[in-house]
This record gives sequence, C-alpha cells and structure tokens, in this order.
Amino acid sequence: MLAIVGCQPTAQDISPTRLLDASQISGARAFEDVRQLVAITPRHSGTEGAERAAKHLQGALTPFTDNCRIDSFEDETPVGPLTFRNVIGMQTGRGSDIIILASHYDTKAGIADDFQGANDSGSSSGLLIELARVLRGQPPLPFQVMFALFDGEECIKAYGEEDGLHGSRQLVRQLRERNALSNVKAMILLDMVGDKDLTITLPRNVDRKLMSMAFRAAREAGIRKKFTLSKNTILDDHVPFVEAGVPAINLIDFQHGSRHGLNDYWHTENDTLEHISADSLQSVGEVVIHMLNALATE
Repeated sequence: MLAIVGCQPTAQDISPTRLLDASQISGARAFEDVRQLVAITPRHSGTEGAERAAKHLQGALTPFTDNCRIDSFEDETPVGPLTFRNVIGMQTGRGSDIIILASHYDTKAGIADDFQGANDSGSSSGLLIELARVLRGQPPLPFQVMFALFDGEECIKAYGEEDGLHGSRQLVRQLRERNALSNVKAMILLDMVGDKDLTITLPRNVDRKLMSMAFRAAREAGIRKKFTLSKNTILDDHVPFVEAGVPAINLIDFQHGSRHGLNDYWHTENDTLEHISADSLQSVGEVVIHMLNALATE
C-alpha cells in the first residue's frame, strides 16, 4: 500500500474521467458471493470459521485487485486477546487519493452454530466483491480504491475501547502510521444492504457532503424513496474514520424485519438468505457507482 500511495501522476497521465457504467452491476452475482460467504458458519471473530472466511474473501477479491492481503493482528477483548483478520484489496488509479469501500464480514457470536448472518454481514461483503469485479472492467478512476473487509465489528459484550470495531480501528491506525490518512478522500461503508424490503436509513453521524451525494445517487439509480435519514446516530465501522477526520458515510438498512419498519431479524436466526434479495444488492451497488462517479468528477 505504501508504494501505491506514493505514486504521483504526471500532467500527461491525467485525462478526462470517463464515468463508470452502473448498469454493469449484477445483483445476481452479488447474491452468489453472499451465498458462498454465509456457507462459512459460524464466523465470529477468533474462530476457525472467521479465518476460513478471511481466506475465502481474499481469494474472491484477488482477481479484481492489484494486490490483496490478509492483515492479521491481535487485539484485546473482554475475553482476552483475540486474533483478527482484515482483508484489504487495492485497485490502482490515476491519482494518489484513496476511496475506501468497506464492509465487515464477522458475525455476532452466541446466536446459533449455523447462524448465517446473511444480511449482517453477508450482504455488504458480497456486494463489495461485485463492486470490485465491476470496477476492474472499467476505465481507471482518478483515485485508488481500497476494498476493506473488516473483522471484529461485532462486540462481544458491549461496545467500548476493547470491544467491537476492531478491524476499522486497526486500518485507521495503519493509515495514520503510514502518513496516508490524509490521502483518504472518502470512506463508504456498506452494512445490511440486502433486505428484500430495502430501506436505507442513513445515520446522523456521517459526513454531510457524502450524505447529499448518497441521496443524489439514489435518485439517479431510481430508488430515492428507499433512502431515508434516520433520527439516530449509529455506532459502526465508519465511526473510527469520522473520529479521525475522514469524510465517511454508512449505507445501512436498520429495518431488517418481519414487516416494514421493524428490525426483528437483526442478530437472530432469521437473518438468512431467504430474507435478502439480488434486487436490493443491485440497487445499492448502483448507488455506490453513482457516488464514485460524483467523487471522480468533483
């Protein structure tokens, strides 16, 4: 990553940006990527399943990135130190700025031995792979794109300095240590984006410019009615970036339930493949493409 961040384009390298084609997103392909990931269960942090999931995701991302690595690190938790594994893939671009597209792939512990976590966290992880696939086949952007699949988003007991958000905090630390944090132009977090009854509930604690950009992108994708502004803040993997001064947004549907407005499937055995859809994955993927186009033409 250091070598990539250090690449500076010359004047002749810079050419007009060609917009990405959002129609290339396939919800069906993303759903298949979700299916393959949720077959690995359980995958809560520190387990053999989590290690298998990290290796699977690295294998899935590698063909669509210039380099993809598993960053293994140890962090303190309420049950003692655990090993966490972030999966980080990079696509080079025509500039030194970085856009981070992120998801977590770990699941909540203690729900069931066969807990799928299809929406939380399968949907966003599968869509991230599809986004990497689509971006790889299109003209390079005027920035680099980092695909970050975080381990350790879920807390064990209660969110705190040593419980939850382990992977995102680790990446912020690494970027700061490498003097690359200032290169991050935006961080777009995906979480719980596959619900059949899609309702993206943008939390209040996100960057206002990116929030406006997301609403415009949803309108361009024809799903503006599915995007709402929540009354609440949400503690999620975007927060360490917000606290570090990085513009960040969280595209999250916090109404995953048995009827509209409820969230009663979240962290239960009902978070299964039958309750998510390829259509929702495609819609959110198209929104992300439109946001990248907006960032590329600023």
